[in-house]
Amino acid sequence: MISDYKRKTDQELIAIVNKYMEKYPNANRNHIILHAHGSHQRIRELDKKGLISLPKALPKGSNSNWNKYFSLASETNPLRKGTKYNV
Repeated sequence: MISDYKRKTDQELIAIVNKYMEKYPNANRNHIILHAHGSHQRIRELDKKGLISLPKALPKGSNSNWNKYFSLASETNPLRKGTKYNV
């Protein structure tokens, strides 16, 4: 099977990232990197070199909403019938 994969040059990656940032100005760092369709490491290196300007990375745990699913209030949720809390 022949692959059409072509390694993108730095200039192509810069153009893709800038185009995506113009189209979605509120996109976060991870969305920009995922939609650039290039190597994540190369995009981060371009950011460190100052060739592109990605938004600042969010601190770990700042975007986590999983705690609401594990709170005590969810144990008394009437939709969770058959659990040991709602027998």
